[in-house]
Amino acid sequence: MKHRILLASDGSENALRAAEFTAGLVKTAPAIKVTVIVVNEMLEKMKYYSPLRSPVIFEEVEIFFKDKTQDALDNTIKIFKDFGIEVEGVVKVGNPAQDVVEYAREKGFAQIVVGSRGMGSLKGIVLGSVSSKIVQLAGCPVTVVK
Repeated sequence: MKHRILLASDGSENALRAAEFTAGLVKTAPAIKVTVIVVNEMLEKMKYYSPLRSPVIFEEVEIFFKDKTQDALDNTIKIFKDFGIEVEGVVKVGNPAQDVVEYAREKGFAQIVVGSRGMGSLKGIVLGSVSSKIVQLAGCPVTVVK
């Protein structure tokens, strides 16, 4: 059975550092397969924010966040391409920690790699970071990269 790693990214500096770490692992063990997952929680949350109920405003904001999500995925995948490594990419909408752990469980990943702090660092201080929640919820080993 192949060793498969799920790399959670939000495009932040720490997430990209986690991508570099993972690419380094794959270079030493080429049999490792990597999938990059980006989960956008804003697209889910904005459905409930009343000023965005206007279809025109909602559409513009939705396009903005979809573009940001795709940029995060593209920038993360680029790190692997620079190392000459092919990876898969997945975009989800929802709760980042829950969706990463569910996806890892459903697809049978052996390990999750995540950066220590992403885009929501202030929120992380108050509510607990996504990486901490992934560590708590995951049924497989989790590597948190500083």
